Amino acid sequence: MVTGSNRGIGLEVARLLLRNTSGTVAACCRRPDEADALAALEKKYPGRMLPVELDLCDAASVERAAAAIAKELGRADSLYNVAGVLGGGPAAGDPGPERSLRAIDGAWMERSFAVNAIGPVLLVSALMPIMKSRDKTRPPPIVANVSARVGSISDNGLGGWYSYRMSKAALNMATRTMAVELRRKGHCAALAFHPGTTETDLSAPFRGNVKPERLFPVEFSAGRLLDVANAAGEEHSGGFYDWAGKALPF
Repeated sequence: MVTGSNRGIGLEVARLLLRNTSGTVAACCRRPDEADALAALEKKYPGRMLPVELDLCDAASVERAAAAIAKELGRADSLYNVAGVLGGGPAAGDPGPERSLRAIDGAWMERSFAVNAIGPVLLVSALMPIMKSRDKTRPPPIVANVSARVGSISDNGLGGWYSYRMSKAALNMATRTMAVELRRKGHCAALAFHPGTTETDLSAPFRGNVKPERLFPVEFSAGRLLDVANAAGEEHSGGFYDWAGKALPF
């Protein structure tokens, strides 16, 4: 299952899973019927993709999405929580990412938390019944939450980006907390992942000063997300890792 699968890293994760595995990919986004790139993937891999309508800001939509996957697929082997919001600034008509306290907008902060932290946690909760490993011959299920290094409290020396930093820090804490519970109940592992600065619409307004060697193609970031998730063992559950598999501070 992949959230934010209509573009950016989420779309590429869906593409790689379809290309490199034999399973079915539940491709989730707010308006799958308007996602041309997903339609092209579905045509290329007939019978391998399940488009799922999912609005992470709507708890009822989260429950419907999980129910649809349970009904159609019966189990979920992995969940890639990729969808996120950062903001495009005044040019995009939103206040994010806020660089000062005076720039904070309560409605935008609520939306940031809904998409970046609350929605992903609700989705894991809804999927728990079908993410418990019962077949010992299969790799254990895993939840990979796409976070960001700016969500690290101990690494914050620059300030700014209030809603994004706070919501990703919340996602990191949720990842650690759910990992403890999921391990205790015999369910899947969970980890948080920092993809690095990637050439996506989300990063476009803010990567002018990024060195070329530190700006990753979306194919690279998506591939590394899958590599890190696939290599994760029980001892990695609850951790925060970058694109190279290096543990990051919370």
